[in-house]
Amino acid sequence: MADVLILGGGPAGAVLARRLTALGHEVALVSCARRPAVEGLSVRAVEGLRRAGCAEAVATVGALAMRSVDWNGRRTGLNGEHLVDRPVLDAALLRDAATGGATVIHAAVARVEPMGDGWRAVDDEGATLGAGRFLVEARGRRAPNAPARETGPRSLAVSRSYQGRPGPAGSAALSFADGWGWLAALPDGRRVVQVITDGTEIPARADLTAWHAAAISTLPQAADWIAGCTPAGAAEARDATAIRRSAGLSADRLRIGDAAFAVDPLSGHGVYAAVAWAFAAAAAVNTLLTDRSALPLVERFVEERCTELFAQAAAAGNVFYRTEERWPDRPFWSRRAAWPPAPPPLPERGIRRRAVVVNDRIEERPVLVTPALPRGVLAVEGIELWPLLATAKERPDQGGDLAEQWGRRLGQPPDRVAVALAWLARNGFLPGGTSHLAP
Repeated sequence: MADVLILGGGPAGAVLARRLTALGHEVALVSCARRPAVEGLSVRAVEGLRRAGCAEAVATVGALAMRSVDWNGRRTGLNGEHLVDRPVLDAALLRDAATGGATVIHAAVARVEPMGDGWRAVDDEGATLGAGRFLVEARGRRAPNAPARETGPRSLAVSRSYQGRPGPAGSAALSFADGWGWLAALPDGRRVVQVITDGTEIPARADLTAWHAAAISTLPQAADWIAGCTPAGAAEARDATAIRRSAGLSADRLRIGDAAFAVDPLSGHGVYAAVAWAFAAAAAVNTLLTDRSALPLVERFVEERCTELFAQAAAAGNVFYRTEERWPDRPFWSRRAAWPPAPPPLPERGIRRRAVVVNDRIEERPVLVTPALPRGVLAVEGIELWPLLATAKERPDQGGDLAEQWGRRLGQPPDRVAVALAWLARNGFLPGGTSHLAP
């Protein structure tokens, strides 16, 4: 039996597997092939994969593709994205997990069963595929549902692939009265047209291929995108609703990635959020494997981190939805411009006790909070801020000597301490800043 059983080998599952094996845990990862799809990865998402050591996955990404945007009646070039063939990316991620030391099992899980000291995944014939003391659900939206905490307007993404002549990679986004579209061109000539619309706009028994053809026939840019191309299969639909579910945390179980929260595709945060959550989840799992009594603290951390990542993606999507002003009364745009509701007031500058990651474990530490950094900052340049602030306030007469003295005391280069002191001053904590320690 492994220490950790992970179900799902996408970005979240593979990155978590690598992180846990690096911490000395035995990991079994069970994953099955997913249906073909082309996706766009942000620069931040690729950098997260690189930081996790997923060299095989990064190698499949290719160069940054130019992206054009037709939005609110204006055509612009907006950054770029890496276009990936998702099955190819997932296969590379599984190789990265195996290279990192995880045992990878290629199979479909029929159900999960509790054991005396852990969990086991079985196939449709009841044979055990893998077992572990701790279970991580990372099968994305395919995972068995958990209670929803927050839900955005119901959205569907209807996609169809086409085959054309080889050419340069590129992508485009365009808005229209009842939704928006994403277009992708791969170097091998494959083209994708994806239409995102309100879930109520498509009849329950609609012919998706006919609906997709009718939708793009009214969009000149989409029609031009596939001119001269041959359809490669029927149109397919997938749920694209932003939703945050319960993380399902217990002393021996956790949900990560899209199984915990899935973001609106317009935010561009999907893979990035999955990778970021995998890094955080590694510390949570590592803590519980060695100290189950830490569950209340880990629960606080998981809830706060999931809420934060989901809120960031929701806010990013909302910004784009609100910039489209041509159809304010159309249901698609009015619902998304109003979601999420107004965020809570930003916190005042001060010191709070928070559950944070310290040396790959969850611990409670004082962090410095500002309106721009509501989750707080534990350290700058590796220097914990709260002890430094306390000493600086107790001994203000040290002045310019403080960086050198604290450098010797901490075994850190004085220039790092100087950067931390500068951060404290720049954010109003020094000199004369006011702060208090809150529960």
